Amino acid sequence: MKQPSKRRRGVILTLQGWEKFRDAKTQVEFDENAGDSFSLEELSDRTHLALHTISRILARLEPVDKSSLQFAFAAFNLELCKEDYTRPSPPSGDLEIRRTNPQYDWQEAPDVSVFFGRSEELLQLRQWILEERCRLVGLLGIGGIGKSTLAVKLGQQIQSEFEVMVWRSLLNAPPVEEQLTNILQFLLWALRKEMVVPESFDGKLSKLMECLQSNRCLLILDNVETILSGGQAGQCRPGYEGYGQLLKRLGEVPHISCVLFTSREKPREIIPLEGDRTEVRSLPLKGLNSTEGQQLFQQKGQFTGTEREWQELIEHYAGNPLALKMVAAGTQELFNGKIAPVLEYVKQGILLA
Repeated sequence: MKQPSKRRRGVILTLQGWEKFRDAKTQVEFDENAGDSFSLEELSDRTHLALHTISRILARLEPVDKSSLQFAFAAFNLELCKEDYTRPSPPSGDLEIRRTNPQYDWQEAPDVSVFFGRSEELLQLRQWILEERCRLVGLLGIGGIGKSTLAVKLGQQIQSEFEVMVWRSLLNAPPVEEQLTNILQFLLWALRKEMVVPESFDGKLSKLMECLQSNRCLLILDNVETILSGGQAGQCRPGYEGYGQLLKRLGEVPHISCVLFTSREKPREIIPLEGDRTEVRSLPLKGLNSTEGQQLFQQKGQFTGTEREWQELIEHYAGNPLALKMVAAGTQELFNGKIAPVLEYVKQGILLA
């Protein structure tokens, strides 16, 4: 007889329960923390729950024990009622299934079926986008740090909160008018609006803003650094200034949607618009920690090393996921999965990535 899935054994907050908890937390943050949101660590200390449990409770995607919800509610002087929690629905499927949904256009977004860590970053982004209704959010970091992967994972988690979700990569630096036309064609079709795309750039931009103002849409723009000149404070390359106008309009004009972009550098147009109290934010991504780095290695095979060796190796590569994947492959091929000899090479200045 097939055993019941482990995933179904716990409970998640209903939307009513989540809003009840959020409102109480917001009030305490206002009273005790000058209005600043509690960090994941502060919530963990207050509720006496593990960090990953807090993340699960707030995300409402993975089940937790009912007692964990009771602890979380009690920490904010709340009583957990029957209508505050429910059994989670069965998993809705992977990215391939989601791609077939006419509301969601993922195009060639990367596969994130293997994903480690980033619970705090996901929680922060969800809060900005779903709770604080930020309209323009940037994920910033060096190459290989995991910006695109995090953007996909976040998009999968929150896309059901939007009427339409569109992913577009700027990897090949497409002209801005071509990209706007492409985005508008899908938005207008998905929203069942008249399929008329204006010919002028200003007309396209106005039509896009009209869609974002009248409908709750999520637009993800990946690899924005390709249209920036590099080394010139986030300035657009010659011929790509239209992207600067696009980002400026998306950040300064009120709308009910969210545009999330990834980039190795911050576009200069958003610098005067962002702030802790505005609806434009940016999140610099750091590398994976030692535990997350080890989990990434284990996907490549069996490895042996002491905790100190693991920490030293992962810190040397600053937790960069792409670099660690390359090191893992080299460690398997050259050293039969042993970490110690890799560190000897690193100390000699010989890099495997």
